[in-house]
Amino acid sequence: MLRPRKCPWLPALVLFLLILLYLVHFSSLSILKHNAFMTHTRDLGNMDQPIWNTLQGRFLEETRADGRQASRLTDHFEPIFTLVSLVFLLWDDARALLVLQTVFIALGAVPVYWLARDRFATEEDPQAGCWLGVAFGAAYLLFPALQAANLTEFHAVPLAVPLLLCAYYFGRRGDTLWFWVFGLLALTVKEDIALMVFMLGLYLFWKGEKRWMGLALAGVSLAWFVVATFVIIPTASKAFYTDVDQSLYFARYGEFGNNPKDILLNMLRQPLEVLGTLTTPERLGYLAGLLASVGFLAIFDLGTVLIALPLFLANLLSNYPAMYSGEMHYSAPLVPFMVAGAVGGAGWLADRFTSRFPTRRRTIYLVLAAWLLLCSLGYQALRGYTPLGARYERPSVTDHHRLLDRFADQIPPDAALSVTPPLFPHLDHRRRMYEFPVIADAEYVLLDVSSTTDMHPNDFHQSYLDLFAYDFQIVDAADGYILLHKSLEGLETLPDEFYSFVRVDAADPDYRYQIDFENSLRFLGFSLIDDPLWRLTRMRTYWEVLGEPTGDLHIYPFFMDRQAQIVEDTRERPMVGPVWYPPSEWQAGDLLQLETLPWDVGDEFSFCIGVTRSGEWHDFGSRLRVSDVAGDEPAYVMDERTWVRLLTFERRGAFGGMRFAPVYMADEARVPAENPVNIRFTNAEDAIDLLGFELADAADPDNAPALTLYWRADQPVHRDYSVFVHVQAPDTGSLPQMDGGPNWRGPMATSAWPAGEIVPDTRYLNVPPDARAGSYNLTVGLYFWESMERLQASGPAGEDLGSEVFLTTLEVEVE
Repeated sequence: MLRPRKCPWLPALVLFLLILLYLVHFSSLSILKHNAFMTHTRDLGNMDQPIWNTLQGRFLEETRADGRQASRLTDHFEPIFTLVSLVFLLWDDARALLVLQTVFIALGAVPVYWLARDRFATEEDPQAGCWLGVAFGAAYLLFPALQAANLTEFHAVPLAVPLLLCAYYFGRRGDTLWFWVFGLLALTVKEDIALMVFMLGLYLFWKGEKRWMGLALAGVSLAWFVVATFVIIPTASKAFYTDVDQSLYFARYGEFGNNPKDILLNMLRQPLEVLGTLTTPERLGYLAGLLASVGFLAIFDLGTVLIALPLFLANLLSNYPAMYSGEMHYSAPLVPFMVAGAVGGAGWLADRFTSRFPTRRRTIYLVLAAWLLLCSLGYQALRGYTPLGARYERPSVTDHHRLLDRFADQIPPDAALSVTPPLFPHLDHRRRMYEFPVIADAEYVLLDVSSTTDMHPNDFHQSYLDLFAYDFQIVDAADGYILLHKSLEGLETLPDEFYSFVRVDAADPDYRYQIDFENSLRFLGFSLIDDPLWRLTRMRTYWEVLGEPTGDLHIYPFFMDRQAQIVEDTRERPMVGPVWYPPSEWQAGDLLQLETLPWDVGDEFSFCIGVTRSGEWHDFGSRLRVSDVAGDEPAYVMDERTWVRLLTFERRGAFGGMRFAPVYMADEARVPAENPVNIRFTNAEDAIDLLGFELADAADPDNAPALTLYWRADQPVHRDYSVFVHVQAPDTGSLPQMDGGPNWRGPMATSAWPAGEIVPDTRYLNVPPDARAGSYNLTVGLYFWESMERLQASGPAGEDLGSEVFLTTLEVEVE
């Protein structure tokens, strides 16, 4: 049983300052994310509205996605929201929830400090143990999974963190009153928290510290869980959904069954399948991350860690990857027992070492604190959300975001309203609130077409047009916002001010260019905007209209992979700007800011642009020709000057800190010294030098070896030549021929080569499964595809080498 210890004032002051620092940082960061429209209907909006309605006497009432009013009990049992609603008496704003969530999480450092203080401080030397308590408090505040939960909008489960820690602490002390107070409060957070309180009761029964107290709470918790999960939630669900009599979240375990009983029984019957799921690399990495945050000390106190077992298994066995990502709120309830386990584990180690070295207690404590903080800070650097962490990002609140106040002031506070997702939590302190395109009885509709809509741009625009059939009229519009009201009078058309989200006063790209497409459009550059957590990437492009109204032009940005395949373009996911401000209305002198929709484009891509008149990129004849190219960054004009390949990007970094960085050809165009060639290929028009090559060591049928050729042309090349690679042998025959244009992370047409620069050309040698083992001669050459005429090769001394040059021998082995 833990005994409370007294500490000097200085460690407590340092802990207070750390808590204050956490509060200021994460409260301001949470509010900034909200003000920058990085919160949405789900999950801040659908938490905030029922909590606010509860304060108005409508217990957990919310507007559902289909426009009906319902109880939040259909999803979860969270009676603590009754107490949470009182925060709106102090600040009637959704941001109050974000601050309250941060306060709850930050205060969890206090029971962590108490745990470590009571475990390590002695009557003879209280100070060393108290400072170790500060170290554990700091490790708790630096826990990346906890910080991620803090910044994932607002949820109930982070509120359980300090309650569980206090229940554990007072339970270990044998303080019955406070143990029950915090244990019962933890039960009110969410139905699945009851399983952790149940495990805590069993843990205290096992430890023999007031066994009746732990057993009693375990019984109450189990009953609470059964009633909440199998009575309250199903009853509410049946009243709202059709043919649903259980929590919808059991679908996350659908591989094992359709209802809780089947899921549990099938898991018990299929231990190998369960074990296979638990041991996937992503799930093992999740466990390693939780342990690394506390220096793996928790493995020395598995009894405490196992209190979190029910929710830990629920996360790991889910088919919803966010639950075992460590990036959202799902991991928050696990953190108390990881940190408490680390305290216990450090105590176990300290007892072993001090029994052998009783005069070295302070040194042992210092080593434990240093190890803990080293691991905690190291993992914070990899996955954390403070300025020390790789995932720290401070959102920018722009004039566009601040303009929302102009429209919000025109909407009566009690009017039913339909809005786009990021606007929902800014305006949802009203009984009925709909997410567009649901209208129901809404009197007002407020849209932000330039932000997240959760709809296809064409469908969204059509839904807006459909509003006029229901007597909605435009009240106000500016910079992508449109406010509509059911009235007899309004604006006849969108005012010019509305288009300022597309038309800008100045172009401000991160990568600057000046590329003219005939006399119609000038490309001015682009900025890459990436969300590494969700792997969603978009490009903000800038254009200048050069001529008169341009007719039916279509800007065509696209992303291309290393094999020159288009992985994303605007055919299925068009840019929002041209939908609202079509090219037929563009005017000479317009500066346009047009963004692609966010999408997973892989870990490596080349960004490319073109312009077409028909809207069909494969209609080669409708493409506008590139008439002029300039810029601060590389640009390669391709396909008879019909499109331009811009920069290549690849993700670099570790874990979620991976960011896209440009890859420049010059950085990879270093000829390896071991394979120089120095051969010149010529015809009447052009001269191209092959400087060297590089061949992958392995060459087996399951892993195609990569051949990289290093070319250079001292003068611009007039034609687009093809490279042929022959792999053949007298005894074993030939492998499939590999012909095609040069390839450096995508096509690198010879006419686009920068004069005097080395161009790496990588291609993969196709070794079919039925290839014979043996030695193959690898030869290369160049030819013009229209006439099949080969370029002639000459050696360093000018000797004639014919039209095909031997490079090396390729050894093929088969198993």
